[in-house]
Amino acid sequence: MKTACGKSFPREALKQGGLIVLIALAISLSVNFIRSGGLPLLPSPSSKAAANGSRSSDEPLVTMEEARALFLAHGAVFIDARPEQDYRSGHIQGALNLPANSFDRALPSLQTRISPDAFLIAYCDGEHCSLSREVAAQLVANGFSHVAVFLNGWTLWRNAGLPVAKTR
Repeated sequence: MKTACGKSFPREALKQGGLIVLIALAISLSVNFIRSGGLPLLPSPSSKAAANGSRSSDEPLVTMEEARALFLAHGAVFIDARPEQDYRSGHIQGALNLPANSFDRALPSLQTRISPDAFLIAYCDGEHCSLSREVAAQLVANGFSHVAVFLNGWTLWRNAGLPVAKTR
């Protein structure tokens, strides 16, 4: 379909729409650049490291290899952050259960068994499980100074064929 000027309507509309998008993008980028505290356009190195499972200063993480070495050297106490029924059905051998959902009730027992200077590794199950992070933060808030998180710990441990235990 031709307009009164002899131009094709869909082509002209697409051209004008694209021009509007480009102008809006230029304005938004300019405002973001000028504005104090503008939004980052690229992820920071620390967020990339966290996404890749690397250590970050906010939350120390242990890898599968580090967890295995610490287990074999008796260099850490493993803390299972999952609910008690999950812990009973299987956990890292020697791990203590400190469920995130009953942390305040279970903490006093843990405090009598472990030195505040002990190296603790909190774990749960699943790549997106946040229980280990919650328990690690609460442990630090309650005076434990050496706490790390083993992301997806239970699954990785089982898949590696490392020692597990069940409690009935």
